[in-house]
Amino acid sequence: MATDANPVKVLKFGGSSFIALSDYATVAAYVIGMLTSADSRIAVVVSGMSGSTGRLLEAALSIDPDLHPQVQDQVLSTAEMVSASLLRAALNAAGCPATDLWAPQAGIRSDNAATRARIVSIDPRPLLDAFAENRVVVVAGGQAMDDGNRITMLGRNSSDLTAVALAARLSAGECQIFGDTAGIFTTDPHVVPSARLMPRLTYRQCREMSESGAKVLHWGAVRHAQEHGVVVRCRQAAAALAGEAAPGTSVGAGPGGAAVVGDARIRLFRLPSARDVHRAVQGVRDVNLVARAVDHLGTTLLAFPAGQEPGRALADLGLDAEPVDGFGMVSVVAPDGSATRRLVAHGEVDSAVRSAHEDLYGSPGAGEPAHARSKPRSPHSGLLLGPSVPAANAGTFTTTGRE
Repeated sequence: MATDANPVKVLKFGGSSFIALSDYATVAAYVIGMLTSADSRIAVVVSGMSGSTGRLLEAALSIDPDLHPQVQDQVLSTAEMVSASLLRAALNAAGCPATDLWAPQAGIRSDNAATRARIVSIDPRPLLDAFAENRVVVVAGGQAMDDGNRITMLGRNSSDLTAVALAARLSAGECQIFGDTAGIFTTDPHVVPSARLMPRLTYRQCREMSESGAKVLHWGAVRHAQEHGVVVRCRQAAAALAGEAAPGTSVGAGPGGAAVVGDARIRLFRLPSARDVHRAVQGVRDVNLVARAVDHLGTTLLAFPAGQEPGRALADLGLDAEPVDGFGMVSVVAPDGSATRRLVAHGEVDSAVRSAHEDLYGSPGAGEPAHARSKPRSPHSGLLLGPSVPAANAGTFTTTGRE
């Protein structure tokens, strides 16, 4: 385990940090700069370069529209493997020998639930052995090994979870997540440019935001951080890498303000009774899915935030679930983590978010700066596939959140 005399820092860089291949050298230089003492060690968790996961999934679905979940995990895990190896190469080129660990070497074990596996144990010895050789270890995020020694994925955008879980296991106390925004805001700054940065918020509020569909932290990462007392600092990668001040948001440091979350890609189901809805909310959690009950016109519906495929889980629970289309969800999450939700027509989600945010914080002032820009995709995201994939099944998949 880590000790005060031999500290471990855990960093995570998302896919938006890797647009150009030269970005690996930029991240490598930043990591080297954080080696502030002779005995400091750094574990760097990485996502695949921006857009790579979606392109791999598109390619696999073009071959088999009924893609087996285990095959999907094997395919998608390669995005993070490539990214980890490229960062290791950049570190070595900069004179900092490093080790890269993929799921087979990282010591993270999961259950057998392909595409949404749950971490069951972490053996720290592979990381400690790697640290005995090199001061920097790069870990492919979002993946683990099941009891049959097959790679499993921990869910979409789950590199956050890998980083927090390693920080907990290595007694790091803190985990730094580098993304494409300056931290966590009172709403999506792509929708409301005048959204306010929240310097701190509680685990419960951040978890409720994530489980309502906010593209902040992976909900499992927040849950794990809360269980193990890991403070998560969300920072803007571009600012940090440029040497600018990037204090970001500290999750677990205390209450912030109220937040508004909009999810236009919510999956809604009507069940026979409200009792079945509440039973389903608990039941799907046991298989590593997240759902919420939401009232609409006197009926309680089951809502799954974007990025989940709940069909099998509902069938396994023996529930007769009828899909409900045409709606998105808007949630207002209070500092204590309580939330109110309502459904709105798909095309009205953004306007409803803006209206709810204005009710909380007033109208934006003239000339207020935007905090976020649209996230570009890497032109190298098809590194394993070539410049394009067959277009016959284009549009048969969606990517959600951050990569």
